[in-house]
Amino acid sequence: MERSGTVDKAVRALEALSEGGGSASLSELAGRLGMPKATLHRLLASLAAHALVEQDGEGRYRLGVGLIRLGLGAQGLDAVARVARPELERAARAFGETFFLVAARAGRLVVLDKAEGTGLLRAAPTVGAEVPVDVTASGRLYLAHAPELVGGADPATLRAARRAAKRGYDVNAGEWIDGLTVIAAPVLARGSLHGCVACAAAAQSLRGDRHDAAVHHTRDAAERVARALQGECRR
Repeated sequence: MERSGTVDKAVRALEALSEGGGSASLSELAGRLGMPKATLHRLLASLAAHALVEQDGEGRYRLGVGLIRLGLGAQGLDAVARVARPELERAARAFGETFFLVAARAGRLVVLDKAEGTGLLRAAPTVGAEVPVDVTASGRLYLAHAPELVGGADPATLRAARRAAKRGYDVNAGEWIDGLTVIAAPVLARGSLHGCVACAAAAQSLRGDRHDAAVHHTRDAAERVARALQGECRR
């Protein structure tokens, strides 16, 4: 497929601003991207015209509110994210930890949505973050139920994926993010995997009975999302 160089540059600029975690001057951004300042300035002016980037009082660039509008629009059109939202919120209120939704999109696993917990120690990936397949609970569940969507893996990971599928959930204890434990359960509806509901918490807060409770809340939320999806499919 033929690609547009201008669009590629625009996406790179937006990603650089996102990864930077704040704002950047024209010179700083041009240095990160290896792009002439004049070219980048014209590009940023076009993005600013659509509120995709904005400038603060010092002339530094940051991501704009237009991206929120586009992101929420895409999220609202995604059937899985739409029906999962109330269940993520329900689980987060009931258990106090953060719950999020992971699904395969365009050959990658991504976080589609999340509901923050109420505890003081909260940790979870951000919405839109890419989720590695081989070292995460959601990734192994995808390898077990829908490997065609995420690619292959080594034999040991595939064996772990089969065990996770048989158990009905999987656990990632610090394999992806140090100090973070994630419990994930598959959303299975009409014979297909539509995503995974996951609970994320600091490792020390998911021990003993609380670990078992996290498994229960995660599996219950995933099953509720699956039932909601089946209801939408029947409409």
